[in-house]
Amino acid sequence: MVLIRHPSCLLPLTGSASEFKGPRGPLKHRCSLCLEPKPKLSRCAGCQVVRYCSREHQVQHRQEHKSVCNKIKKCRTKLNKEEHDVRNAEPDYITPHNAFETHVGYFWGLLNTRNYMRARFDLADTVRRLGTLDGVIEGLDHMRDMLRLSRADNMGVRDLIPPMMLRLDQDQECYDFIKWHATDGERGDYDWGHMDLAFLNVKDANLLEEVGYLDQLGHVQHTSAVMLLKLKLLIDIVNIKLARKVSATRLPPQLWKHVEFHVVRSPISRQWVGEPYHILTYLQHKFRLHVKLLARSIQICNKHFVYVLLNADEHFGSNPTYWSPGSLEEIELLLQYSYAAWWEHEGALELLQSAKSIAGKDSEDEIEDMMSGKTFRNNPGSDRTREELLDDVSRNRLWAYLDDAVDDAQCLSENHPSEVRRLERKATWEAAKEEEGEYSKDDGDDDDDYESESD
Repeated sequence: MVLIRHPSCLLPLTGSASEFKGPRGPLKHRCSLCLEPKPKLSRCAGCQVVRYCSREHQVQHRQEHKSVCNKIKKCRTKLNKEEHDVRNAEPDYITPHNAFETHVGYFWGLLNTRNYMRARFDLADTVRRLGTLDGVIEGLDHMRDMLRLSRADNMGVRDLIPPMMLRLDQDQECYDFIKWHATDGERGDYDWGHMDLAFLNVKDANLLEEVGYLDQLGHVQHTSAVMLLKLKLLIDIVNIKLARKVSATRLPPQLWKHVEFHVVRSPISRQWVGEPYHILTYLQHKFRLHVKLLARSIQICNKHFVYVLLNADEHFGSNPTYWSPGSLEEIELLLQYSYAAWWEHEGALELLQSAKSIAGKDSEDEIEDMMSGKTFRNNPGSDRTREELLDDVSRNRLWAYLDDAVDDAQCLSENHPSEVRRLERKATWEAAKEEEGEYSKDDGDDDDDYESESD
């Protein structure tokens, strides 16, 4: 088993859900006390990534903010010192005078640059964890520049960049970033030390293309980021359809597009505002299929993904020092990097929970048979309760019910399509059982008559 150590293990975690569960929706400049997005906010002079709507609110929040504010100031001081040392190093046969001028692209290859890179990572990761718009922007800027300095990415910042891009609605940039790493970045003959080679040069990649190229990637962080992006676009399409249903009954057609424009989040989705219904349905089918294919790829790489994502509160405090591909620790690390992005994208987690709930309702009648079967009785984990088994079954079947969850999401009626279909299936099944019972009864009567006549 390959064990991998990641740099963020050096940073203490709060273990609190508040670190991952801020306000839902797009990031905005907000007062850090009342969380209200207001046009005029003052920035904390200490950390520079937290804002307040008034002096009074800053004073009230001081006790809570003081610790992280001091930490960020120390991170900035340390980074400035390390940068000064690199820029003004005494040159020798292994140390250049100024690596920022001589070794861009393979920075990490010099021993005297590594303290600088570690200090910059500490600052970037600390400010992005705050979850403010300023913090995420600064964290992303630091990490993108760290890749410029060290293409081979010995700090692993390429795993943190896509979730931050999604939080900032840099959706096309996110997909281009992952596409390059999944294609040219995976080439065995790519020379990371050759600065004349193209680097991160994918632009405007087609988001409707098939996702099969990610199957062999084995990179849960990037594959799950693409899944969240596809869910984001899928939810936008559903919202356009819902807006059109409502608008069609209340507004003239010339106003439909204006309404639809305000119900999408992704800049990519704006191109589909006002498109004919059959185009929207095609896009919905496409993204829904992509999500399920990506889910299959992730499941092959790591079976813990869905469980941890839907039970995140149990794992927020975990800070694994090492992880290996396919391990629980790998997904717990993914949670630290990307859960805030999942949380802020309204509808994504709800859609998965809805699919799990529908799967659970459809599986309830099977649980008793499962628990009484030999396979369950002979299993070492057969002491699980009915509720625990149903939870496992519904989670394992979640992706098969994603279509039902999407149909429910775009239904304005109280009678959800998934429930209508479930009751129809149940009625059909009970009718078949009743018919089979009648058939068996008739067969038995015929046998009795035959025996009677023979006598």
